[in-house]
Amino acid sequence: MTISLIVINVLIFLIETAAGGSESTEVALKFGAQYAPYVIGDGEWYRTFTSMFVHFGIEHIFGNMIALVMVGQYIEVYFGRLKFLAIYFLAGFTGNILSLMVDMQTNAYAVSAGASGAISGLFGSLIILALDKNTKHMFPLPRILIGIVLLLVPAAKNVNVMAHLGGMLGGFATAYTFYYYKMRKDSADE
Repeated sequence: MTISLIVINVLIFLIETAAGGSESTEVALKFGAQYAPYVIGDGEWYRTFTSMFVHFGIEHIFGNMIALVMVGQYIEVYFGRLKFLAIYFLAGFTGNILSLMVDMQTNAYAVSAGASGAISGLFGSLIILALDKNTKHMFPLPRILIGIVLLLVPAAKNVNVMAHLGGMLGGFATAYTFYYYKMRKDSADE
């Protein structure tokens, strides 16, 4: 699934580029980028999903896809394909919802796009691997927490920190839910 997500993102990026340029706000909006007046005002809620596949420029997609391949494979192996996808998309959704809420509160309506909210959720999920007795030796909690802090520090002025924060919290909550029920099932089976 990690590789499939990368392929889909890259294909959409190439189509964006051919359609007028991946750095064009107009093209990004045409491809489903999130923009609060369109989502809230026009009821285009699908943008909370489609925006996860739209990227602004080669650096944006390259950075996100590197992060996805680095973290995604671990989360996918640990949780399985379907739970991995659930974590990814719920994290992206919660990141986009938090971003929308902040935009509505501040009246600062930015066009937002990218997979980083979903990817931040995968980083949040790494906390579970750091807590699980079977995997914690490979995923030291201090290292995971440092990585999460770095996600929340904007490296550029156009980084949507709220999408990262919301995604990280949504990813952790979803992963913890899966982990909790797995632990309950395992203890009931003993």
